[in-house]
Amino acid sequence: MIKDSSFEEIFEISRKVFSFAEIGSEEFRTSKLLSSFLRKKGFVTKIPYKGMKTSFRAEYGKGKPSVCFLAEEDALPNGHSCGHNLIAAWAVGTAVKLKDSGYKGKIIVIGTPSEEGIGNYAGSKDKLVKEKAFDNVDFVIGFHPYSQWNVGCQSPSDVDMKMTFIGKSSHLEESDMGRNALDALVTVYNTIRNIVAASPKYKHVLAGMFIKEGGQAANIVPEKSILEIDLRSTNEKYFKQVYNKIIRAAHSIGRAYGVKVKIEDTTPIYEQYINSVDIDEVLFKNFKELRIVPEKLYSLKNLQIGATDEANVSRVVPTGHIDMKITQKNVPGHSDEFRDASGSKEALEVLKKTINVTVKSCMQIYDDKTLLNKIYAFKKKLKTLS
Repeated sequence: MIKDSSFEEIFEISRKVFSFAEIGSEEFRTSKLLSSFLRKKGFVTKIPYKGMKTSFRAEYGKGKPSVCFLAEEDALPNGHSCGHNLIAAWAVGTAVKLKDSGYKGKIIVIGTPSEEGIGNYAGSKDKLVKEKAFDNVDFVIGFHPYSQWNVGCQSPSDVDMKMTFIGKSSHLEESDMGRNALDALVTVYNTIRNIVAASPKYKHVLAGMFIKEGGQAANIVPEKSILEIDLRSTNEKYFKQVYNKIIRAAHSIGRAYGVKVKIEDTTPIYEQYINSVDIDEVLFKNFKELRIVPEKLYSLKNLQIGATDEANVSRVVPTGHIDMKITQKNVPGHSDEFRDASGSKEALEVLKKTINVTVKSCMQIYDDKTLLNKIYAFKKKLKTLS
């Protein structure tokens, strides 16, 4: 097992990122902390990266294979209730440990803002894919805290949408002279609920919605209302059908109410995850040696688990994934309880094991030429899908 004498530095990064708790696209202190740490450890860093002020790229070494670790940076309004402080510490910590272990290929860390879909850099990994950030990467390993141990990932197709309804205000007593934007919104809301309810269960269609704006006073016909939607499905083709059906329905309902409807995607479409089984198998075996037996998500299909923009990366470069257990199964992600677990000492101790397994797995991949050739071949296969 790799020596762990410097883990306190990595733990301190997690603690600091946890205390910063910066919302998506505003992770200035976090990205500076992570990139500065890597620079001090001998990595060549570039910040900002690909037009995003809170994204960075750090590299050490040269040659093949090149491995990339994804450092998610953002918090939610209730803090790091998705555990991205641990992801950030894992990414930079693994990179440094791998360097110190004598890895002869190239080691890359990319800071990826706003995985949670907030702000201008929402779903930044999709932008990084489109900007060819992974063209010279041979394989990626992603990581996330969770309520159980998993290897591999299941991620549905997903998009966040914003619908703005513009009508005409009037006094309640003269409502016939107004155009009620809220009535149109509520009708669209109920229509989306009906579309989801009518979808086959095996398509696993979900729609989360909330009314962001609904008017100013009860005695004024609402001139403007805003509905925000998170739409997802485990069936990629059906997802696109439902997505288009919802857009058509919203415009049709808007016309019926005499209300203008503006629809925009506030995140890129998160694609379904493509697992790199060869990488995941290495990770699984190394966890099993520690008497940790993760669920093999890479061998399962159509689970409805949280969506991530990491899935878009998995479609262009072979990507392995680890979910690290930091809570019991009855603690949901994005909750205050999960946030508290993300900042706990217990999570840091488990993080140490996960970093060690990741480093060991990368070293094994480097040494196994047969496995490497499989990974290279898989990357070529992914190119045919894009």
